[in-house]
Amino acid sequence: ADVEAFGLREPLRRRPSPGWALSDVTPALHAVLDGAAVGGRWDVSSLVAVDGLVDEKLRAGLLSLLHGPSWPPEKGADPDYWCDGSFSDTLSGGPASSGVGLRPARLAALCAEGRDTPPAVAELEARVGAYLRAVDAASGGGGVDVCRMPEAAFGPEVTPLAANAPVSSDGEAYGWHIDADPALLPPSPWTDCFGRYPNRSPGKPRFVTALVYLSPEWRWPEWGAQTRCLDPPTGEVLAIPPAPGRLLLMDQDISHAVTAPAAAAGDTPRYSLVLKLCLHSHRGSVAPPLAMPGWGPASAYGSARRLRGGEEGGEEGGEE
Repeated sequence: ADVEAFGLREPLRRRPSPGWALSDVTPALHAVLDGAAVGGRWDVSSLVAVDGLVDEKLRAGLLSLLHGPSWPPEKGADPDYWCDGSFSDTLSGGPASSGVGLRPARLAALCAEGRDTPPAVAELEARVGAYLRAVDAASGGGGVDVCRMPEAAFGPEVTPLAANAPVSSDGEAYGWHIDADPALLPPSPWTDCFGRYPNRSPGKPRFVTALVYLSPEWRWPEWGAQTRCLDPPTGEVLAIPPAPGRLLLMDQDISHAVTAPAAAAGDTPRYSLVLKLCLHSHRGSVAPPLAMPGWGPASAYGSARRLRGGEEGGEEGGEE
């Protein structure tokens, strides 16, 4: 009853629009890191970068939500939409709470639900949901509900969507952080229903972030601005290059950081949109997977390379 009353499991049910197909999606990166023994099982965090899920039309539609109709996005963040020091995508603020962020009214419009959901956001959610359900089916799963992170998990101060527009002048403003960890949630209706638990625990909702790079052009590596993911046990860093329309799915408990663009980018921001998700498996024995099994095994980084039982810890925790 509490699950329904507090909206803790409301699946994204929209269908993608005609003209886009799952066959358009191709892998750019599939990696695991931060390996550890958790509750008698080998666990690793996972990230998957894909191209083709967000095509040029959808990329442009999403970016249009972040600036005025006459504002050239390459000239910097539109001051009618953005303000300094307002970016935060973590519960307690901290290192991620710096740089420019969307003004409260713009962020509220971006996060609107139901009939008020911006069409580009609704299409993004539909495609991400379709992709993750297809991954689950291809992996032999029994079904998965792909849901927005509910307000009842953290409270209204952590929104289910966020946006970022770092520029070269930000320098070292962005530090390591995690988006969320279900083991560290504050008391809430969510913890009353699901408790506190390590992410990817079998039978528990998996916390996943979907990040989309929205700049119409990004010259890699000259302009930099990679997303960095950290393996804390070894200090190894994995860098994910931005590309227009590229989508990065990653566990929310991965330590990661924004990188400001290089000086060569000038005043051009590296725009991105973040969607925070909870994946509820219909089959309690595994965590919902993030990558198509036909793409082969993930590349293991840092502590995920450590041997366990004579085998490399290179598959996602709780997955088959």
